[in-house]
Amino acid sequence: MANTRLSDLLQILVYLKIHEGEKLPSSRIAASLKTNPSLVRQMIGQLSRAGLLQTQRGSTQIHFTRPLTEITALDVYRASEPAHDLLVVDQNTAQSCSVGVAFPNVLAGHFQEIQASVEAQLAQLTVAQLVEETAADIAAYLAEEAQ
Repeated sequence: MANTRLSDLLQILVYLKIHEGEKLPSSRIAASLKTNPSLVRQMIGQLSRAGLLQTQRGSTQIHFTRPLTEITALDVYRASEPAHDLLVVDQNTAQSCSVGVAFPNVLAGHFQEIQASVEAQLAQLTVAQLVEETAADIAAYLAEEAQ
Protein backbone atom coordinates (compact mmCIF):
# COMPACT_ATOMS: atom_id res chain seq x y z
CA MET A 1 0.00 0.00 0.00
CA ALA A 2 1.31 3.43 -0.91
CA ASN A 3 2.28 5.86 1.83
CA THR A 4 0.82 9.33 1.20
CA ARG A 5 2.21 11.01 4.33
CA LEU A 6 4.88 13.01 2.45
CA SER A 7 2.29 14.24 -0.04
CA ASP A 8 -0.09 15.21 2.77
CA LEU A 9 2.61 17.04 4.76
CA LEU A 10 3.68 18.98 1.67
CA GLN A 11 0.06 19.85 0.88
CA ILE A 12 -0.41 21.18 4.41
CA LEU A 13 2.60 23.47 4.03
CA VAL A 14 1.43 24.74 0.64
CA TYR A 15 -2.10 25.23 1.96
CA LEU A 16 -0.80 27.23 4.92
CA LYS A 17 1.16 29.54 2.62
CA ILE A 18 -1.57 29.98 0.00
CA HIS A 19 -4.08 30.83 2.74
CA GLU A 20 -1.63 32.78 4.90
CA GLY A 21 -3.33 35.40 7.07
CA GLU A 22 -6.65 33.56 7.07
CA LYS A 23 -8.13 31.69 10.00
CA LEU A 24 -7.06 28.09 9.42
CA PRO A 25 -8.61 25.63 11.86
CA SER A 26 -7.55 22.02 11.37
CA SER A 27 -11.05 21.21 10.08
CA ARG A 28 -10.51 23.53 7.11
CA ILE A 29 -7.13 22.01 6.26
CA ALA A 30 -8.60 18.53 6.75
CA ALA A 31 -11.28 19.28 4.16
CA SER A 32 -8.55 19.95 1.59
CA LEU A 33 -6.97 16.58 2.33
CA LYS A 34 -10.30 14.76 2.67
CA THR A 35 -9.30 13.52 6.11
CA ASN A 36 -10.16 14.29 9.72
CA PRO A 37 -8.97 17.28 11.78
CA SER A 38 -7.24 15.15 14.42
CA LEU A 39 -4.99 13.62 11.75
CA VAL A 40 -4.17 17.11 10.46
CA ARG A 41 -3.27 18.22 14.00
CA GLN A 42 -1.03 15.15 14.30
CA MET A 43 0.72 15.99 11.01
CA ILE A 44 1.15 19.65 12.00
CA GLY A 45 2.69 18.32 15.21
CA GLN A 46 5.18 16.31 13.15
CA LEU A 47 6.09 19.42 11.16
CA SER A 48 6.48 21.39 14.40
CA ARG A 49 8.68 18.73 16.02
CA ALA A 50 10.84 18.79 12.89
CA GLY A 51 11.30 22.53 13.35
CA LEU A 52 9.43 23.54 10.20
CA LEU A 53 6.38 25.15 11.85
CA GLN A 54 5.68 27.04 15.03
CA THR A 55 2.25 26.65 16.60
CA GLN A 56 0.49 27.93 19.69
CA ARG A 57 -1.84 25.72 21.68
CA GLY A 58 -5.45 26.85 21.29
CA SER A 59 -4.65 29.10 18.33
CA THR A 60 -5.20 28.66 14.60
CA GLN A 61 -2.09 30.76 13.93
CA ILE A 62 0.73 28.71 12.46
CA HIS A 63 4.04 30.21 11.40
CA PHE A 64 6.88 28.90 9.27
CA THR A 65 10.18 28.81 11.15
CA ARG A 66 12.23 29.78 8.11
CA PRO A 67 11.71 31.01 4.55
CA LEU A 68 10.00 28.51 2.26
CA THR A 69 12.99 28.71 -0.09
CA GLU A 70 14.96 27.03 2.71
CA ILE A 71 12.47 24.23 3.42
CA THR A 72 12.97 21.30 1.09
CA ALA A 73 10.86 18.28 0.33
CA LEU A 74 13.69 16.27 1.94
CA ASP A 75 13.15 18.19 5.19
CA VAL A 76 9.47 17.27 5.01
CA TYR A 77 10.26 13.65 4.11
CA ARG A 78 12.45 13.42 7.20
CA ALA A 79 9.69 15.07 9.26
CA SER A 80 7.40 12.24 8.16
CA GLU A 81 9.56 9.95 10.30
CA PRO A 82 9.69 7.12 7.77
CA ALA A 83 10.03 3.73 9.42
CA HIS A 84 12.23 2.53 6.57
CA ASP A 85 13.53 3.54 3.15
CA LEU A 86 11.19 3.87 0.19
CA LEU A 87 12.14 0.44 -1.14
CA VAL A 88 12.78 -2.49 1.17
CA VAL A 89 14.42 -5.76 0.21
CA ASP A 90 12.71 -8.94 1.37
CA GLN A 91 15.32 -10.59 3.58
CA ASN A 92 13.07 -13.56 4.35
CA THR A 93 14.31 -15.71 1.49
CA ALA A 94 15.28 -19.39 1.37
CA GLN A 95 18.80 -19.78 2.73
CA SER A 96 18.95 -23.22 1.10
CA CYS A 97 18.66 -21.56 -2.33
CA SER A 98 21.66 -19.87 -3.94
CA VAL A 99 19.44 -17.12 -5.40
CA GLY A 100 17.67 -16.70 -2.06
CA VAL A 101 21.05 -16.13 -0.41
CA ALA A 102 22.61 -13.86 -3.05
CA PHE A 103 19.75 -11.84 -4.50
CA PRO A 104 18.79 -9.75 -1.43
CA ASN A 105 22.38 -8.46 -1.21
CA VAL A 106 22.45 -7.61 -4.91
CA LEU A 107 19.10 -5.82 -4.78
CA ALA A 108 19.98 -3.95 -1.56
CA GLY A 109 22.81 -2.15 -3.34
CA HIS A 110 20.50 -0.96 -6.08
CA PHE A 111 17.81 0.10 -3.64
CA GLN A 112 20.38 2.12 -1.67
CA GLU A 113 21.37 3.96 -4.86
CA ILE A 114 17.71 4.67 -5.66
CA GLN A 115 17.11 5.97 -2.11
CA ALA A 116 20.12 8.29 -2.36
CA SER A 117 18.94 9.55 -5.75
CA VAL A 118 15.41 10.22 -4.49
CA GLU A 119 16.73 12.06 -1.44
CA ALA A 120 19.02 14.17 -3.63
CA GLN A 121 16.05 15.16 -5.80
CA LEU A 122 13.88 15.92 -2.75
CA ALA A 123 16.68 18.18 -1.47
CA GLN A 124 16.39 20.26 -4.66
CA LEU A 125 12.62 20.74 -4.40
CA THR A 126 11.59 23.60 -2.11
CA VAL A 127 8.23 24.32 -0.58
CA ALA A 128 8.47 27.78 -2.20
CA GLN A 129 8.61 26.10 -5.62
CA LEU A 130 5.59 23.96 -4.79
CA VAL A 131 3.68 27.05 -3.63
CA GLU A 132 4.53 28.89 -6.89
CA GLU A 133 3.50 25.95 -9.05
CA THR A 134 0.28 25.42 -7.08
CA ALA A 135 -0.64 29.12 -7.28
CA ALA A 136 -0.05 29.02 -11.04
CA ASP A 137 -2.22 25.92 -11.38
CA ILE A 138 -4.98 27.58 -9.33
CA ALA A 139 -4.82 30.68 -11.52
CA ALA A 140 -4.98 28.59 -14.71
CA TYR A 141 -7.92 26.63 -13.35
CA LEU A 142 -9.81 29.79 -12.38
CA ALA A 143 -9.11 31.38 -15.77
CA GLU A 144 -10.42 28.28 -17.53
CA GLU A 145 -13.51 28.19 -15.33
CA ALA A 146 -14.20 31.88 -16.09
CA GLN A 147 -14.42 31.17 -19.82
